[in-house]
Amino acid sequence: MHYHVRLPLARPVDNSMGEKKRRLAAQRDGQAQPDNRVLARAFEALKAGDRVRAGASFETLLANLPADAGSLNAIGALGLRLADPARALAPLVRAVGVNPRDPSIRCNLAMAYRGLGQPELAIAELEAALALDPLLAEAHSNLGILLLGRGRPAAAEASFLRALAISRDYPFALFGLGGAKCAQGREAEGCADFERALVLDPSFHEARYDLSRARSALVAKLERDGASSNSPEVVANADAALESIVVALQVSRENPAYWAQFEHCVKDFDLRYPVDSRVRDLLFRALGHSAVDPARLVRPIISLFATRPDAVELRAWLQGASDAIDRASIAPSVQRVLGDALLQRLLEAVPVPGFFIERLLACARAALLREISGVLEAMFLGVGTARREQGFEHASSQEPGLPLAAIVAMAHQCFSAEYVHDESAREAAEVTLLREAIAAARTSGAPVPLHWYAVYACYRPLHTLDDAEAIAAVLANTRLSSLATRQIDEPREEQRLRGTIAALTDVVGEVSAAVRNQYEENPYPRWVRMERDVAPTSCARFLRSLFPEADLAGIPDGPARILVAGCGTGRQPIGTARRFPDSSVLAVDLSLTSLAYAARKTRELQVRNVEYRQADLLALGALAERFDLVECTGVLHHLADPVAGLRVLRSLARPGGVIRVGLYSEMARRFVVRAREFIAERGFAPTPAGIRACRAAILAQTDDPLLSRAALQPDFYSLSGCRDLIFHVQEERFTLPRIAAILGELELEFLGFEWPVDSDTPERYRARYPDDRAQTSLAQWHEFEQSRPDTFALMYQFWVRV
Repeated sequence: MHYHVRLPLARPVDNSMGEKKRRLAAQRDGQAQPDNRVLARAFEALKAGDRVRAGASFETLLANLPADAGSLNAIGALGLRLADPARALAPLVRAVGVNPRDPSIRCNLAMAYRGLGQPELAIAELEAALALDPLLAEAHSNLGILLLGRGRPAAAEASFLRALAISRDYPFALFGLGGAKCAQGREAEGCADFERALVLDPSFHEARYDLSRARSALVAKLERDGASSNSPEVVANADAALESIVVALQVSRENPAYWAQFEHCVKDFDLRYPVDSRVRDLLFRALGHSAVDPARLVRPIISLFATRPDAVELRAWLQGASDAIDRASIAPSVQRVLGDALLQRLLEAVPVPGFFIERLLACARAALLREISGVLEAMFLGVGTARREQGFEHASSQEPGLPLAAIVAMAHQCFSAEYVHDESAREAAEVTLLREAIAAARTSGAPVPLHWYAVYACYRPLHTLDDAEAIAAVLANTRLSSLATRQIDEPREEQRLRGTIAALTDVVGEVSAAVRNQYEENPYPRWVRMERDVAPTSCARFLRSLFPEADLAGIPDGPARILVAGCGTGRQPIGTARRFPDSSVLAVDLSLTSLAYAARKTRELQVRNVEYRQADLLALGALAERFDLVECTGVLHHLADPVAGLRVLRSLARPGGVIRVGLYSEMARRFVVRAREFIAERGFAPTPAGIRACRAAILAQTDDPLLSRAALQPDFYSLSGCRDLIFHVQEERFTLPRIAAILGELELEFLGFEWPVDSDTPERYRARYPDDRAQTSLAQWHEFEQSRPDTFALMYQFWVRV
C-alpha cells in the first residue's frame, strides 16, 4: 500500500453555518411572534418538511415587510432556512437599522452575507454581535469558520477555543478547532478534536470527512519524513483515513467532495480479497460518479481481483506456471472472475493496464470465438441454404461460454485498448468467418445471436461490419446498446464532425506532417470519462491558488480569452473550459481525427465555450488575435523546433498574459530512450502488428530494468498510447538548465510548477530549500531532480508570464 495526499483542510462545509442542533441560537430567538400567523405557518411548514408551503409564505411576507425588528429578523431567518440569502438580506438589513443592538439580528445578517460570498462583511457582523454579547458560543464558532476560510487559522483557533470555553461539549466548535489546527500543520491534534466531536455527535459526517483528510495528510507527512509506506504508523493512518470517509459516505452520499476523498484514500491501496462489503459497494458506485476519475480506481480494484483464489489460479495458468491446468478446467474460474459486476464496470469505464487483465481477455475472447467458429464451420461446410438457416436458428438459442454482460465489458475494454492484444492467424481467419456469417444471417433475415456481435466487437469495431448503421438501430434496445453507441454511433458522429472543423493554418514542414499523420491514425488519448466536478473560478483566482507568492496583477479576474495549442482529443480544453466557464477557448490541433473526437466529447459533456480549429502551432504566428492565457502541454517537444514554437506562443499572449507549458524531462524519460533504442535495434514498425510484436519482445526482456519500466506505464496497454509513448515520430527531451536558458532568451518570467493536488513534491522541496518560498529557482529544482530523478515523470508542467 502506498499513499500520498496533500489537501487543505480549512473548508466550511455547511452553507448555513451549521445545521440541525448547530444552528445559531439567534435564529431561534427570531421565530415568529404569536400574532403573526403567516410567519407561524411558515415555520410550522418548515418543521413538517414542507418547503413549498414555507416558500409561499416567505413570498407573502416579502411583499409587505413589517416595521418591527423581531418580525423582520424572523423573516430573514426564514429566508436563510430556505437557502435564499439574497432575499433574506433586505429584511435583515432593515432589522439592524431598527434595532442595531440585537446580536441575533447581526448573527443572521452575517449568515446572509456569507451565503452571498461576502465573508468580510459576515465577519464584521459577527464581531459586532459578539461585542454586544460575548457569550454566544455559536457566533464564536461561526466566526472561526469564516476566519479559517479567509486563511487566518490562528485567529480561527482562538475563536473556536472561546466557543468551547462557553460550551465545552460543542461538536461544531471542536470540528472547527480541528480544521484550524490542521491548517497550521498540526494534523495529529486536529484528528483528536475531530474524534472528540464524533463522540459527541456520531452522525457528524462533515467531521468524518475532515478526519479522513487529516489522516491522509499525516500519511503524506510521515512518508516525507522517511517512513516506509508499509510502516505500522503509515498503514494505521491510511486505514483510518479510508474508514472515516467510508462511514461518511454511509451517512451522506450526495456530496461530491466525499467521493473525491474516497478516491484519494483508496487509489493507492493494494486491496486483498475478500474486502469489506462497504468498500466494494463504494468502489462500484465511485466508478460511475462524476467527481471520480475511474482510472484512479484501477489499482485497488485490480489488486482486489488479483488476490481472489480463482484469479490466482488463472494468473498461474496465464503465465504458464502450471501446465497441468487445461482450458476446460480453468473455464469456471474465468466465468467467476469475468462475471463479477465490479470488474465489468471497470472494464467498461477505463482502459485497464496490466499483463493479467490483457492476457485474461485475450484468452477468454479466443475461447468464445472458437465456440462460435465450431458452429459456423458446421453450418457453412457443404450444407444448403435451408440447413444453414436452420443452423442460424439453432445458434441463436445457444448460450455462450460467458455471460453476455461479461462479453460486452470485454468488448468495451478491447475497443478502449484499440485491440492491442495479441491475435493469432487462426483468430484472424475466424473473425473473418464471423463477419461473413453475420452478413449472411442478416441477408437471409435470420436472427443474429447477440453474443456474435459482442464477440466480434472484442476483435474489431462494430462499425467495420456491413450496414453498421442498421445494426446500430437493431442493437439500440438490447443489452448491446452501449456497444452500438461507442463502436458505431460515436465513430459515425466523429466522421460527420470532421467536415465542420475549419482549417486555421496550413501544415508547416515534414515533421509537422509526420506528427499529424501519426495522430490521424492513432488519436491520443482515447478517453471515455473525466471528472465533472471542477470548481469554477477565474484565471486570476486559479493562478493565485497555484502561486500565492507571485505578483499576478493584470491577470483577468473575469472572463478571459484562452488558446489551447495542441488540444489532442479534448481532455485539456474541456477541463479548461469547465474551470473557467465565463471564458472562451480556442482549441487547435494538427489532427482532424483528434479534433473530431474532441468535438464529440465536448458536445456529449455539454461544454459550450470551446471552438475547435485545425492548425499547425508553428504557423499560428500569423494570427492577429492575442490571448490572456495560452496552454501548450505535451506539444512543443514534438515540434521540429520547440524553441521556435514557444516563441510563437509568446507572440500570441498579450503583454502580461500567461503561458502554461509541458515538456518532457530527459532524466525522467530514461526508460523511453532505452525503449526507442530497442525499437531501432529490432526494427519494429509503428504499425499495429509492429507495436504488438514490440510489446511482446519488451515483456520478454525481464532482465532489462528500463525496458521493464516501459511495460509498467499505463500507455503501454493501448495501441495509440504505446505509439505515443515509445514510437513517436518526433520527441525531444529537456533539462531544467536548458529550460532556464530558453526562458531567459525569450524574456519569459517563470511563475512555478503545477502539481497534482495529491503530490507531496512541493512540501519535499520546501523542506530542502526553505528560503525559496515561491519555489521558482530552476537551479535548485535541478538539484532536487538530480536527487529524485522521477520528480517530473509526467512532464515539466509550468507557467510563465510574458
